Parts: sequence; C-alpha cells; structure tokens
Amino acid sequence: MRIPFSKQTTYVPEWRGNDKLAPADQITATIRPMNVADLIFLIDAFNEAGVAGETEVSDMSTDQLKPIVKTTGHLLPTYVDVQNLFDGEGNILEVDSVVGFPFFLNLAAELLMKLSEFSSPSDDDMGNSSAPPDGEATP
Repeated sequence: MRIPFSKQTTYVPEWRGNDKLAPADQITATIRPMNVADLIFLIDAFNEAGVAGETEVSDMSTDQLKPIVKTTGHLLPTYVDVQNLFDGEGNILEVDSVVGFPFFLNLAAELLMKLSEFSSPSDDDMGNSSAPPDGEATP
C-alpha cells in the first residue's frame, strides 16, 4: 500500500518579510517530521503557553514565545535546517543560531509552529474524519 507521507518539506518563513523577497534572497527551511514523543512534547509546550495550533506567531506575545522556544528550541537542530541565512559579515548561520540568539526569537517560534504543523497528522491521516465516537455504531 502506498501511503502519502513526506519525509521533508521546504518552507519559506514569513519572518521580517522574508517571504516577500526575491526567491534567491529568501531564507528557506528544510523541515523533517518529528517522532511522536517530540511532537507530544512540543504540543504540550504550546498548550502550556496558551497557544492554539492555529495561532500566528505575530499574534503571540513575547511572554508566550519565550517559554516555547526555551523548552522546545532544542528540537529545531534535530528536525530543521536553514538555508540562505547570513550574519552581517556574510557568514553562514545554522539553525543553532536561530535558537541561540534573542534576535531570532520570532523566527524560532515560527519554525517550531511549522514543524508542529508538518509533523501532526490530519484527521484524514488518522482515519478519524468519519469515525463515530467510541461505543457508537456506524450508520
């Protein structure tokens, strides 16, 4: 059986208008799906910060962003690679810099949100789109 499953995706962050730049100038991120334990850990961090899955990073307060990135930022180097990110001197920056420098707090949060979204199965993937609640008969 063939299962529609992607082992990675390329994402163009919206951070600081990056998505509006010419493609050659855009930061991109290669995102791989998390394992189940890390996905649950990340979802719990979002819930503890009072953030719903559909929340835009731009709508989140710094008080919400800080604990999410602090407790789950270690996930980014495992599942995300960034391309075309440079410091002021032209040196290549890796995803560790996104987690390590406060300047990148909103970018780190955006990448964590996208990582969660990419790793989370949809209701259709889970086979729950038309499944009745436990104990109820199917019509």
